[in-house]
Amino acid sequence: MHLMRRNRIILLFGLLCLTSVVSAEDSIVHTNVLKLKFGGCYQMDTYLSPFAYTGLQGGLCNGWWQPFRQDTRLGRTGRLANWAHVGRVDIRLGRQTSAARSNRISGFAIEGGWGAFYRWRWIDNRLQLLAGPYLEAGLGVRNIASNVNKPYSFDLSAEVMAMAGLSWSFYGTKTSYRLHYLVRTNLIGFDYMPDYWQSYYEITEGVPGMARCSGHWNHHTLKHELALDFQFPHSTWRLGAEHEYVRYGTADLHFVRNQISLVVGCIWNYHIKANTRL
Repeated sequence: MHLMRRNRIILLFGLLCLTSVVSAEDSIVHTNVLKLKFGGCYQMDTYLSPFAYTGLQGGLCNGWWQPFRQDTRLGRTGRLANWAHVGRVDIRLGRQTSAARSNRISGFAIEGGWGAFYRWRWIDNRLQLLAGPYLEAGLGVRNIASNVNKPYSFDLSAEVMAMAGLSWSFYGTKTSYRLHYLVRTNLIGFDYMPDYWQSYYEITEGVPGMARCSGHWNHHTLKHELALDFQFPHSTWRLGAEHEYVRYGTADLHFVRNQISLVVGCIWNYHIKANTRL
């Protein structure tokens, strides 16, 4: 009886060691993309001013892509083999001026999101189509130079979005290239904005603004990007363009943001091995 128990313990210990070695040698590849963005922006915020403003905006974005961890019961060709997920954090700064150059708006925004998608792959994985849900939340703060009662405007939103993309990889002698397109649009969520008749001082005194359910009927968001990745022997770079169109509001309050940016970024892959000695 004691011999059988000892053999079971030895067998269990061996299986644990084998699983640890396999997970360390076959850990999931993480892809990180760090991008700089700079371009033009058209903006309207009728809480601050009834006029449209145009100018420049720039930002920093970090995104990551990786497959889901494979369950040993499912295997590499199991139900999770074609599923992956993506996340990103986006920070933007901008300044726009009115057509008469008599006033300006400065703004700051931060957005974060996470999504999961299924990949259809053809031609030795060179052609890929992806689709899935995406969750995004964002906060925007704007300041207008000349407005005593309403110098600041801010909004908050969280949305469930639909995401789709297409990529095509092709190869040179010592280089690789990938052309890809990604689009996201909102389905349903909520947004928060100040009331049109509410002054800045009332906001600081705790007078609530407007929180509501949002969707295509009152908050339209469309974001898409087109990029070409260049993989050289020791580095991988991205060059592309991103376009974002956002329109929402009420009968008295209108927000519009239409911006296009040139994107330059770098890409690297890495493994995480939790049981590696420090």
